[in-house]
Amino acid sequence: MFANKTHKKANEVFKSGDLKKSIILYSKALKESPNEPIIFSDRGVAYLHSKEKEKSLADFNRAIELEPDYGYHYAARAFAKNNFGDIDGAIMDYEEAIKIDPDDFIGQNNLGILLEKKGYQKEAEKRFKIADSLSKMEDKLFDVIEDIEKTNNKNKSKNKINKNKKSTKSELKKLFTSKTQFQEFIKFLKNGLKIK
Repeated sequence: MFANKTHKKANEVFKSGDLKKSIILYSKALKESPNEPIIFSDRGVAYLHSKEKEKSLADFNRAIELEPDYGYHYAARAFAKNNFGDIDGAIMDYEEAIKIDPDDFIGQNNLGILLEKKGYQKEAEKRFKIADSLSKMEDKLFDVIEDIEKTNNKNKSKNKINKNKKSTKSELKKLFTSKTQFQEFIKFLKNGLKIK
């Protein structure tokens, strides 16, 4: 999800590898939408890749100020802190991210890696098991979706040829632009298609 067109362009430029230009575009996007936390997080990632510690952490801090109940911002800051050598700070941020979103298998795994680095083997193994379990659940969901698609395809006329064949799985992957959106969808399914 993009806050504005400039934000979208900044992400495209970032993906192309032009960090300097992407930072300029993220800054422009923030002028257009000054209170959009996702732009701060995205620019924070660009600063991280540019090895600009203070600017990176400042952007993640601002994203958290604007949206304190969104685990992704804490996980992104944790990743940055770890890259800048602050393992203890990274552990605290991953713990906060997981408190907000316990189904974040990447956060669980990354926390396990850091706990292992610090010598907390039992705690690390616990996080790895949780991460593996959550990852398998997401894989099973995609398997179910593929099974439904196969059943639907069998019921279609065999004479039809679809040159632009799209799978439900590939379309769902396009639909979810962030891991958080996907996780919210999983929770929705687990809750019997009820929003809680």
